[in-house]
Amino acid sequence: MYFCGMKRNLTLLLIGLLLVSQSVFGQKDLQSVPALRKFSQQGWKIQHAHYSFDSLTIYFSALEPGKKNYDLFVTRSHAGVWGAPKRLSDAVNSDADELWPSVSSDERRLYFIRRTVDDKLLKSSHGAQGVNDQLFVSDNLRGEWQASEPSIIATPHDLSPLIMPDNQTVIYACRETEKKRQYYALLHTRYLGFGVWTLPVRVDSLERRSLFGPYLKQEGDTVLQVTELQEQERERKQIDTVYVTRQVVLPKNMRCARYGVLSGVVTDENSGKAVEATIRLYDAITANTLDEALSDAATGRFRVALQPGHKYNIDITAPNYSHHYLTIDCRQTDSLTSRQVKVQIARNLSIRINPYDAELYTPEPPEREVIHNATTDKTLRVQTKREETGRIYDLPIGETYAVTLYRRGYQDTTLLINTKRDVRFSAAELDVPLQPIKKPLVLKLETLLDSSVTEGTIRLRNRNKHEIIEMQYTPPTTNVMLRQEDEYEMVIQSPGHFFFDTIVSIPDGYDQLLCDVALKPIQKDMVIQLRNIHFESDSYILSPSSHAELDKVFKLMEANPKLHIELSAHTDDIGTDAYNDQLSAKRGEAALEYIVRKGIERERLTSVGYGKHRPLVPNINDENRAINRRVEFKVTEF
Repeated sequence: MYFCGMKRNLTLLLIGLLLVSQSVFGQKDLQSVPALRKFSQQGWKIQHAHYSFDSLTIYFSALEPGKKNYDLFVTRSHAGVWGAPKRLSDAVNSDADELWPSVSSDERRLYFIRRTVDDKLLKSSHGAQGVNDQLFVSDNLRGEWQASEPSIIATPHDLSPLIMPDNQTVIYACRETEKKRQYYALLHTRYLGFGVWTLPVRVDSLERRSLFGPYLKQEGDTVLQVTELQEQERERKQIDTVYVTRQVVLPKNMRCARYGVLSGVVTDENSGKAVEATIRLYDAITANTLDEALSDAATGRFRVALQPGHKYNIDITAPNYSHHYLTIDCRQTDSLTSRQVKVQIARNLSIRINPYDAELYTPEPPEREVIHNATTDKTLRVQTKREETGRIYDLPIGETYAVTLYRRGYQDTTLLINTKRDVRFSAAELDVPLQPIKKPLVLKLETLLDSSVTEGTIRLRNRNKHEIIEMQYTPPTTNVMLRQEDEYEMVIQSPGHFFFDTIVSIPDGYDQLLCDVALKPIQKDMVIQLRNIHFESDSYILSPSSHAELDKVFKLMEANPKLHIELSAHTDDIGTDAYNDQLSAKRGEAALEYIVRKGIERERLTSVGYGKHRPLVPNINDENRAINRRVEFKVTEF
């Protein structure tokens, strides 16, 4: 009789475990998980399912055909399709039965029950006294489950652990025996960190006629759903076993601690389609990784829990896409709210490249560009938008590109754009300096009497760009680096000599340009014609273009303090003598006043207007008349 009773209990135990598999998981969850349903049809015994916080991963216990023990497995959803179950490593599974898995919201800590059976004790006792159910914990570090260890709160009679989303609160069932009958009590504990737990406190006692361990499921932060197998008597003292599901309202001091929820949808910026992205949560202070999740490939949806006491930096990315960054501060309790975000990430990097002169800082857009794949050296054609100061290129993310910029007068410039690294934004801007091609102008100064010049100043103004070069002459030669093919107005001045001005350039193909300059010594009564002195039509107002020529006269007089000059203005033959005399006189006076305003003493200058009385060439055509309309200066004292 004793043996028969024990056999009946064992039979009920096995039947109960099978029923838990079919009812709690098999009848409901297997319908939505074809991959698990297929394995169940192949003879697998699957039970004790636990969904991750984002509902995209299922941890469960299963007995493979031909195996003796239950192990823990995991399956993940990808694009709405559940993958084949994968057995967790031996760090979690052992030669015993691993049952009732429950994973934290960040999937970095796994709670489960390891069951061992003492056959001798089981045969010599009633019920399940030979069954040892102990709570174990395994941590996931760097993507690998670590060796599991018994929880400090563990007893030989623990079942069905449930970790709440705060990753601290744990509810579990504990088997108790009274008068040779077993029942289960719900216990509450909280993990304080560093291996320290609060003392387990009873939450609720289940019906005393409950024969098998309850299945716990979170229904809310305050409600616990409990599914258990119980005996019910029929007529003539016959007993049926049935499943009963009920709700347990947790007392306030036992409820899940406050936490926040970040949920959202990740889509392609251009197509709007869902993207399977990785959501990484870092501590903004320590930079430690706190959580990692995936968005659903079919819908783009994701859901992660935010714990108090952290300021989160959140990085959302997918292969060959740009990154999306969020910062959420949860250091204050009132900041723990539910947030929904719409995240758009881009497959292409729109990068604006602004080439500029490395010395003058002026925009210099490329005349031509060539883009290569830096790995394969294959030339690519990408969408390019040309703008006045630069170019915008659309580069597919996930490669390294070599972009070579070509512009006449500048060195070819190649820059590497690595989109394999973190592309933080879908649009970027890059300023690129271009180095001008420069060649030396070699200057040697002499006088008309073949005597050497020992000092002088050299001034060059680039007629193509905003560039001024000023330097001292150092005999016997001075080198000046000029931009190839640009034209320069060169003015050379030396004490005791008239200034020398000309236009110089270094053509393409020349390595350098040699220039011997013969300076005229200053002598009394010498006359120098000034070029580029212009007045408004029928007016004595100097045009701005005349200032550069008069500045040369100012520099000459500044370098030679004993020099006195006479400024003379001349006209062509159009108009009366009186009118031309008056106009030329006023034009000469305007040139004098400009030099005086620059800082030369008035007593060193005189002006005179000669009208049309001293032509250089006959006034027979417009070309000759333009030559006769001029301003000159004569040395009156030196």
